[in-house]
Amino acid sequence: MENWYYEKTVYRKKTGKDDLISLGAIMIALAISAVSYIYLGTYAFIIWLVAVYGCYLITTSRKYDYEYIFVEDTLTIDKIINKSRRKNIFTGSLKDFDIIAANDSEYGKGKTDNVQQTITAADMSANLYFGITYYKSQNTLVYFEADDRIREFIRKYAEYKFKE
Repeated sequence: MENWYYEKTVYRKKTGKDDLISLGAIMIALAISAVSYIYLGTYAFIIWLVAVYGCYLITTSRKYDYEYIFVEDTLTIDKIINKSRRKNIFTGSLKDFDIIAANDSEYGKGKTDNVQQTITAADMSANLYFGITYYKSQNTLVYFEADDRIREFIRKYAEYKFKE
């Protein structure tokens, strides 16, 4: 029996919002450092270290990519933060999806109204697909990018739910 396994990394482009958050973190760290130097004197170095470390954490947490892993009929979406930490944001079977369709198709117009949770694991591009499933006790809308191999997986395991 043939095992189906596919792994794809989707690289996220940095946005203006990411730059603003990083700039804001740097400005706040500088302000905290200046105020602590003026008013605390001796303990200013410790507070400066904490402010710089917090700024570093905020800035690096804005650099992330997504990784899709298909094993048989299971889709796992991980968020890779700063190429060093991995966080699982979705794991589910393709058979549990109510519908899987292209984002620009007419199939999702009425179905996306009653979702409680949205998971966006892609840049909003031309190959954007969505799926609706019941995940963690909520109706969940999952956005992901699909290339030819991913569409082949979906056709194989959930062909009657896949709308092109």
